[in-house]
Amino acid sequence: MAAVAPFAIVLFGVAAIGLLFTSFWAPILKRLEGIGTQFTIDLDICDMRIQPTQYVLVWLGIGVGAWVLTLLLLRPAPLIAFLLLLAFVPLSYLMARTWLRRKRAARVALFREQLETALRTLAGGLRVGLGIRQALIMVGEQSRDPVKLEFTRVVGLTNIGMSILDAFDQMALRMTNPETGMLARVIRVQSQTGGDLATVLDNLATTIRDRRRLFRRISAVTAQGRATGWLLGMLPIGVGLFVVISQPMLRGAMLQTTLGQVLLAIALALDALAVYFLLKITKVDP
Repeated sequence: MAAVAPFAIVLFGVAAIGLLFTSFWAPILKRLEGIGTQFTIDLDICDMRIQPTQYVLVWLGIGVGAWVLTLLLLRPAPLIAFLLLLAFVPLSYLMARTWLRRKRAARVALFREQLETALRTLAGGLRVGLGIRQALIMVGEQSRDPVKLEFTRVVGLTNIGMSILDAFDQMALRMTNPETGMLARVIRVQSQTGGDLATVLDNLATTIRDRRRLFRRISAVTAQGRATGWLLGMLPIGVGLFVVISQPMLRGAMLQTTLGQVLLAIALALDALAVYFLLKITKVDP
């Protein structure tokens, strides 16, 4: 750890000098402001009661902890330790961004699953004589999150003066899926042309159900490809662990020499890249 101290001093010295030049930091701060706005939106959609700075700092703390643990286990050379620090910090940010995006995607997918039932409930409320606002309140009361939260938000926006058309447009921007966009357009068109909105909502619910069935069939067909991708990705890691456990000499060469550590890092990066592309090929967007 003492050998890493000079590199840390140099790093903080460069950062201190950079702070003197606002023109250098201005575009970076502008970019960070945009990233913070996106984090705020994603955290709000995921209904996570935490500030973006707190969320990012938690993941940076995890990254620094992983870096310290790596130093204690591998005891790399000072240069390798410094390079690992430079790698762990952006990797922590990428992990924070990836985890939040996956959580948002899972929430949007759950909303899509619940939307068919919500539309049929909304259509039923309209048929028994409720206004669309009262029907939306009924959907919010009878549904679970995230449909409950989103429809309640629509009602809340109308309470502060926003038109119901714009409130549905806001929901379509938050729940980024084709079905929510279709719902917003249906509400807007029906408000301009008139007609039986309940029947149109029932037809839209049927369309959403058919789309879900088709997507499930496609997912079943591509499941073998995804399983193959994970298997091919885990196979080199399993072989590497077997070698490390069963061959002490090779273990020392792989984990305790600079060349071995560099080659191991390259191998892991290539393996992760291969798994990413294999899963990307077999992924089907709904």
